[in-house]
Amino acid sequence: MVTKYNVLYNGKVAYEKGLEKVESTYNDDFTNVLPIEPFSFYAEERDDEDTEPIGQSDFERAEEKAVKAIQKHSMLIDGEERNSQIDEAYLLLGKSRYYTKRFTPALESFEYIIKNYPSASLIYETVVWRAKSNIHTGNVNFGKKALLRLLTSSRLTDEVRQQTELGVVMAYEKTPDSIEQRIAHLEASLEAVDKGTMASRAAFVLGQLYREVGDIESSDESFDRVIETKKGLYKYKLQSKLEKINNHIEDYSTQEFLDEVNHLIFIRKNRPYLNKLLFQKGLIYENADSIQLAKSYYTQSIEKSEKDIHQKMIAYEQLGDISYGEKEYKSAKSYYDSLIDVSKNEKSNRVIRIKRKSNSLEKIVTTIEAANTNDSLLKIASFNDAQANAFFQDYIDELKLAEKNERIKQLKALAAQNKLTNNAGADGWYFYNNKVRAEGKAEFQKKWKASRRDGNWFASSLFTSIGSAKTETEAKDSVQSTSVNKYDVVYYTSQINKDPKFLDSITQIRNLNYYELGNAYYSQLKEKDLAIEKLKQLIAFNPSDDLKIGAYYRLYKIYKETGDELNANVYQQKLQKEYPKSSFTKLATNTDDIAVDDEAENEYIKCYETIYDLYTLNSFDAALEEINLAKVKYADTDLAPKYALLHAYIMAKLEGKEVFKELLAEIKLRYPNTEEAKKALEFLNNN
Repeated sequence: MVTKYNVLYNGKVAYEKGLEKVESTYNDDFTNVLPIEPFSFYAEERDDEDTEPIGQSDFERAEEKAVKAIQKHSMLIDGEERNSQIDEAYLLLGKSRYYTKRFTPALESFEYIIKNYPSASLIYETVVWRAKSNIHTGNVNFGKKALLRLLTSSRLTDEVRQQTELGVVMAYEKTPDSIEQRIAHLEASLEAVDKGTMASRAAFVLGQLYREVGDIESSDESFDRVIETKKGLYKYKLQSKLEKINNHIEDYSTQEFLDEVNHLIFIRKNRPYLNKLLFQKGLIYENADSIQLAKSYYTQSIEKSEKDIHQKMIAYEQLGDISYGEKEYKSAKSYYDSLIDVSKNEKSNRVIRIKRKSNSLEKIVTTIEAANTNDSLLKIASFNDAQANAFFQDYIDELKLAEKNERIKQLKALAAQNKLTNNAGADGWYFYNNKVRAEGKAEFQKKWKASRRDGNWFASSLFTSIGSAKTETEAKDSVQSTSVNKYDVVYYTSQINKDPKFLDSITQIRNLNYYELGNAYYSQLKEKDLAIEKLKQLIAFNPSDDLKIGAYYRLYKIYKETGDELNANVYQQKLQKEYPKSSFTKLATNTDDIAVDDEAENEYIKCYETIYDLYTLNSFDAALEEINLAKVKYADTDLAPKYALLHAYIMAKLEGKEVFKELLAEIKLRYPNTEEAKKALEFLNNN
């Protein structure tokens, strides 16, 4: 009899082994409300996973054993199964397929049991699994109704009732505005069973949901239930302590929270979670406005998250958000790009969102770098000989100091490494291993020139260039063939370009950089103060008229939007006085601007089509008359660039190519982040 069911038993063992892996190794995203099932078919929404299920080999083995049990031991006689163990084999088969994300084959197994074994002792459990499989195949309402109907039965065991309640929670996860329902069914599941892994996870999710609805007291109570749950996973218990801190992070003293986290760090059992605890310290310091300390602990969290990709990504995002908030956009983009680089799943919600954010900073960061570079070139070119020599001597001194500190850092690291080696035991001790000793000696001599016997070898080595291989350069006149000396002031001063044509070109590019930044800060980042700062700096450079007009108009618009009528009038008057015939001036002095809302969409379409029809019929004068009215009417809306481009095409027919190019240049400057500006730029670059 034991041999007969050995196959099924081995299958159940393999299944339990896979299930344990799922429950213990799934890396939850505690920054969001957890799904009630910690299973890998959520992987497509995760940052740190591909779509291969956790424990797949174990579930495949369980499925194989279930199939073998059915094939060898099924006794179907006259349409009736005489082996009472076969329904267990089919259930094992279905659950194994479920955990490998093959929900349709899993459904077939569950349906077979319900159809052929309606009186089986495991029929209610099978109904739960069928409902959950339906939910995952998109039949959410069907699955939810089946589970709610099952809850009306008085024959359910506590374990099956718990599974049913959690199945309903899973259905409501896919339903908007269902937090109250999820809370009710989570509470009911904990009334049925209040111990074990499933109960601890249910209580944790309950604490998160109570926080979502603003019931902090109930949230704390739920996290306390997690901490006290018997046979619950330790990671939920530890995280619950951190979540309670987060519930009150704005209410109590920073030191109280730091003491609690430091105590958790001190406990040896928590060493596998050190990255999360360091991150928590970062959160506490950030909330206390100790930003530099927060950054330090987020960075330490990253360093301790070698295998925990998800935690590393959360820390990168936090660092990126801090830099973004500080308007350090280059650093922010760098952190966001690091997050993207370490992710294993480009389709996860977080990665898609961060990619979008990083891409939005791409042009701004590039323009900032270009502006800074051009500013530096112009500044250095303005130095006299004494100023240039002093500037580059300061740079060389800083370079030497940095290299000295790097050498000392490397020496300390080498000393620490040798200390660890010495403590490794006699068999692995450095000087008792001839091969390692020889390799170490050669490396030391190569790196630190230990073969030198003068008494000052250490100090002199500190000032040796880290990159000992110097870059060789050949002068065009073949006079010089010596290698570059980066510690020589002449090396730098000889490269200063003071040619007037070069400086004029750099100045124009720099001015355009500032104009683009002003518009990008305003239109993309909604940072009006930064936009004002850049545009005013641009005006101080006395740029070309087209840039100055654009800057005046943009400043007028920003001040107008912020209700600063005094400054708005200043730039309106500048436009009227300095550029009375400019289209920007006409826009600034027009008081009949009409905003476009959803109800006016049809009117806009008809207006545009009418003008376009006149254009295609070669009625250019009539089209021009209509487009001038439309440009005024839709001047301050998203429709303005479309009318501006159509106006340019009309003017091309009436005035010729040069006027067309001037209008395109104006579109490029006035609407720098639109499709119309891209089209204008493309034409200008090709003609």
